[in-house]
Amino acid sequence: MPHVGGQKYKILNEYQILMNESDEQHQINAIEMTRRLEARGISAERKTVYKDMATLMEAGVDVVKGDKGYYIGSRVFELAELKLLVDAVGASKFISQKKTKELVEKITTLASMDEATQLTRQVVVPEKRSTGNEKIFYSIDVIYQCLDNNKKMSFKYQDWTLTKEMKPRHGGKIYVVSPAFLLRNDENYYLVAYDDDSQQIRHYRVDKIISAEMLEEERSGDKQRGALNPHEYAKQHISMFAGDERVVTIRFDKRLIGVVLDKFGADIDIRAEGEDLVRARISVAVSPQLYGWLTGIGATICFPEEEERKFKDYIKAIIDK
Repeated sequence: MPHVGGQKYKILNEYQILMNESDEQHQINAIEMTRRLEARGISAERKTVYKDMATLMEAGVDVVKGDKGYYIGSRVFELAELKLLVDAVGASKFISQKKTKELVEKITTLASMDEATQLTRQVVVPEKRSTGNEKIFYSIDVIYQCLDNNKKMSFKYQDWTLTKEMKPRHGGKIYVVSPAFLLRNDENYYLVAYDDDSQQIRHYRVDKIISAEMLEEERSGDKQRGALNPHEYAKQHISMFAGDERVVTIRFDKRLIGVVLDKFGADIDIRAEGEDLVRARISVAVSPQLYGWLTGIGATICFPEEEERKFKDYIKAIIDK
């Protein structure tokens, strides 16, 4: 066969065609493959297509020879898995509407054309609140650079104002921290880090971080960061608000045992108290947010007495208002 333009990349084009356009319901035979190659300006014959298909199989590509032609048997992601990824992106509050649509479009390219059409039809991207920080992915990239290179990072941290604007906290104060890990909790994304000023572990919502930079100084707080467990940290910090970590005993209706175990894990100490009540010992950051969660499910703190009194004062203050 005489040399013609595109022959060097013919097998790559065949691979692309199979990946993008074939599946078990859409098999491509040798004649159809030559037509699709010609549409790309590449001449081909049936016998060379057969050889190329055999070469792809030998190379480990999951090319299947069906009764009507060739198709890709399996991809990195199945359609159901891509749907889960799309749903996760759509449900993430920290990803803006614009970025959500961009990510969904990229995820659909991992499917065949027919599956991508199915996926697009099934996808419902919920309307999200606008966010003042479109550079969240830049901040995440800086955090990972600091983790990979064992460096500190600096940033400004924003808060909402009465005018519904995001403004830097403390007049634009520069925070310097040693990143430990990223954590998703309560539909938000958080940076957990050792704070140089307080010499304590703190967490920050990534969508509120701006002007993130990696510093030349190596991370500090090795001991504090080394003692962290992401799963335990998420359990102990209800809605990721700070508070003093303590072991407390809570009392709640037996019918709520599933709610409590879902929140704090199955390894907590629980025991029945009469026929209708249950006690559970939990290690948690005690804060108004914990009080609010307990109030929401109708639970109380019953030990230690100091924490029981603080919780009752919290309830009384709400009633007085």
